[in-house]
Amino acid sequence: MNRLALFLAQTVLVLAGLSVFGWAVKHRVKGDRDFGVANKPLEMLSGFPDLFKQSVKEAQTLPQTFIPTPEDWTSVNRLNQDVWALSAYSNDDAGRNIDLWNLRNGKVDHRWVVPSDEVPVNPHWRIHHPLLLEDQSVVSFITNRSPLFRLDSASQMVWRQDSLSFHHAINLDAQGQIWACVMQWERGGRHIAYRGSYTMDQKKVHFLDNSIARIDPENGHITYLKSCADILRDNGLEHLILRSGDPQDPLHLNDVEPALFGGPFFEEGDLFLSFRNLQAVLHFRPSTGEVVRVIDGPLAAQHDVDILDDHTLAIFNNATQENTGKYTSGAHKYPVSKDQVQLKHWYSEVVAFNLADGTFSEVHNEAMREGEIMTFSEGLQEFLPGGDVFVEEQNSGVLWVLGEEGILYKDVMPSHHEGHHHLPNWTRIIPTP
Repeated sequence: MNRLALFLAQTVLVLAGLSVFGWAVKHRVKGDRDFGVANKPLEMLSGFPDLFKQSVKEAQTLPQTFIPTPEDWTSVNRLNQDVWALSAYSNDDAGRNIDLWNLRNGKVDHRWVVPSDEVPVNPHWRIHHPLLLEDQSVVSFITNRSPLFRLDSASQMVWRQDSLSFHHAINLDAQGQIWACVMQWERGGRHIAYRGSYTMDQKKVHFLDNSIARIDPENGHITYLKSCADILRDNGLEHLILRSGDPQDPLHLNDVEPALFGGPFFEEGDLFLSFRNLQAVLHFRPSTGEVVRVIDGPLAAQHDVDILDDHTLAIFNNATQENTGKYTSGAHKYPVSKDQVQLKHWYSEVVAFNLADGTFSEVHNEAMREGEIMTFSEGLQEFLPGGDVFVEEQNSGVLWVLGEEGILYKDVMPSHHEGHHHLPNWTRIIPTP
């Protein structure tokens, strides 16, 4: 009985308090009463439901350019040298910025604001792999779309090129020309179509072709355009198409790396082309149309390829399957055996390929495993002076610097949305500006 009386008394007090609170809020909204120091708390509390709804709505509708930051996130910064990065990201006006900034201290040296009237972007679209030119202008593009564009140092449009669909990567050659991964629009339209085809028995298979393009940085004009399907056909390499587990997108070109100098194994002007779904890098010579070498081996869904010296390539090996380990057929379901044959525990890798003897070796493998670095798509590496390596773990949005001492840097790009950070868009490391 005493407990019931106590409960009823507490209920009456709570209801009375809510009534007083409601009365006070009503008069604060009307503005006809002043409650002194209680004014601000009343206004904040009364607005909480709207703020909560707004926060929930915002979290549910955030563009894909933002990633949830783990609640237990801990960054690492043991850098003893400046590491300047060129990064594109979504700003708080639903537009895009490109920053030249220092990983060591977070300092921004220069910022370009992409003009939304010249380069309109959908909230989910990504400005990709910005390229810094000598006059402090930048070239970038909306990935898997158009345009490729150049902004001067004051973010004014210099030119735009929208007759191709640009994707993944752009890089400069020794003459300062821009090489790009592209797809050609369908003739008479502005959409992608199946440009390639082959026949197996009586089955016609249509697939997405990729191309490589050379762009004049002065005016954005296209000075060279070559289909990758043509490259395979002209060099007797059509069989590589059948390696892919994705018949719709069997090539998936994701990098074009020009040779800036010559050596015993390549000439200045040669290109190294990374094809994710071929599990191979092709050494291609545009001057003759020749594929000099097919580089394959322990590569799986690899991306970024860099030239380290006259006989070494660096390759970001994602070490994953196109279907990320999902079974493609549900026709047969088997129990898991009691006698397991355990193979390797895979993480992504930075590998060095020796052009002289054809061998692969892993770089800073212990640090990669310590950080459990794994990105099923995209991802890149950039070697720094002294042998340290910058890594973009793209899917998680984590940026790393690895060295002989282990993990030297681990962080994300914080955003204006609480609890979320920016999705990186192929960060480019820049020599000291």
